[in-house]
Amino acid sequence: MKTSTALILAAIAGTADAFVPAKSTTSSTSLNAITAPSGRQAQVKKSIKTATKDNFSSVLTEIEPFLTKEAGSSVYKKSMNRLKVKSKMFGTALPDGYAKEAKCTEKKREKQDAYCKAKAEEAAEAAAVEAPEEEAPAEEAPAEETPSEE
Repeated sequence: MKTSTALILAAIAGTADAFVPAKSTTSSTSLNAITAPSGRQAQVKKSIKTATKDNFSSVLTEIEPFLTKEAGSSVYKKSMNRLKVKSKMFGTALPDGYAKEAKCTEKKREKQDAYCKAKAEEAAEAAAVEAPEEEAPAEEAPAEETPSEE
């Protein structure tokens, strides 16, 4: 009986480790690696949140390098929306072209420029094709004679 009790206790003690949470280790995700050490993203968010009408222009100049060089597309978009809301609240406007040359939007801007150029070329070609077609009937009209009744 003593041995069976000892075996049961050993089995229970061995399974108790399954219910204890594992020790947390440092996460190695890319998001954590980018944002956690510098904490810059949190600083930018906090500075936008705590901006006042008096220091709004200084906040804009302070966070623009982060938005143009470091921010990802979602952080950039959210920060720009927060800035727009703050500027409306203060009765001012964001400067024209503020943080438009962001690194995270570079591919999107290139695709948009290529699309606009292609559409402009297509419109120019269509106009060039339509222009001679419109001129051709105008030249033929005087050449036609109407039959006279005799």
